[in-house]
Amino acid sequence: MRTIRADVVVIGLGAMGSMAAWQAASMGASVIGVEQFTIGHARGSSHGGSRIYRQILFEGKEYVPLARRSLDLIRALERGSGQTLFTPSGGLVIGTEGGPLIQDALASAAAGEVAHEWLKADDLRRRYPQHAVFDDDVAVFEPGAGVLRPEVCVSAAVEAAGRAGADIRTGSPVSALRVEDGHVDVTVGEERLLAGKVVLASGSWTLDLLPEVSLPLRTQRSCLSWFTARGDGETYGPGRFPTFVRESHDLEGWGIPDIDGQGVKVGVSGAAARKRWLERPEDNWYDPSPEDVAPVEDFCRRAFPGLDPRVAKASACMNSKSPDGDFVIGPVATGGRVVFAGGFSGHGFKHAAAVGLACAQLALDGGSEFDLTAFSPTRFEEPR
Repeated sequence: MRTIRADVVVIGLGAMGSMAAWQAASMGASVIGVEQFTIGHARGSSHGGSRIYRQILFEGKEYVPLARRSLDLIRALERGSGQTLFTPSGGLVIGTEGGPLIQDALASAAAGEVAHEWLKADDLRRRYPQHAVFDDDVAVFEPGAGVLRPEVCVSAAVEAAGRAGADIRTGSPVSALRVEDGHVDVTVGEERLLAGKVVLASGSWTLDLLPEVSLPLRTQRSCLSWFTARGDGETYGPGRFPTFVRESHDLEGWGIPDIDGQGVKVGVSGAAARKRWLERPEDNWYDPSPEDVAPVEDFCRRAFPGLDPRVAKASACMNSKSPDGDFVIGPVATGGRVVFAGGFSGHGFKHAAAVGLACAQLALDGGSEFDLTAFSPTRFEEPR
């Protein structure tokens, strides 16, 4: 068995791992990036053509620095790659006045000093007639929001990592991960990778590689669905149809404008979603069923009179979820030699570039420019 040494091994080159490999290599470290599938594959959580980017973050004010830094890094990655990674569209948070979603959005905008505009129901109808609006609906509009292209972002980050000197391995599943005195030992095929630190960012496969670490993460199936316009498709393009998150009456969902001619991407949240919990990631590898798309079609039928409510395209995705819905980022295992990045709970991609930077900093410097206290893996430990 051949032995190769590096400063850092990054396991999993999806959203977070690709960015961590790019950042660690850019910081001058010797990096080996390992991906069990191909770059930009559709078997995990980092695909689907489009993801919402916003800085109004009702998940908590601790996310604002990550979101801001991520957009800066994505812009830098765009310049280096020559590809479009971010498309501006603006973003809407739609709810009832005084409702929890709107209150959280306003608190987040104030805490992060995020530019925003208040819209009443008549404003919403006039500016965005695509939506079916209740009389007590209001909205918070964020002009700086937009759309990220996940596969392109991941590929660009891996390519940037390679240009910075990283050794990238694809189609290479890890068969063993051992933390030993002074190093981490990673077995990939007939190779033994020895490194000072490992960034473990393999999504729903992450805990399989580190059974000695107990974290209460579960994997949930998610169906990605696209719908086409009955008339002028440009009405739903990024120049006229912002991204949105909505919780008004019994309409709970989110959506992304048509950025590539595939249609409007729509999802549901809350009790209506009826998403299945998975025992293994591989249990998700089947095409969406009528039961998967039915809640989304129902939402689309009631929320968008100008869209054909029959799903035009659908694909399977999945999310690794933590009990509190917050990320899990930080050192685990003996001596903190494994930097864990997981549990992104369906709202991680907008933060991926900054999470990758944080992981690289933790692996190389032992600390990060971000306050990661709220995301610490130790928060789940039983008090002694």
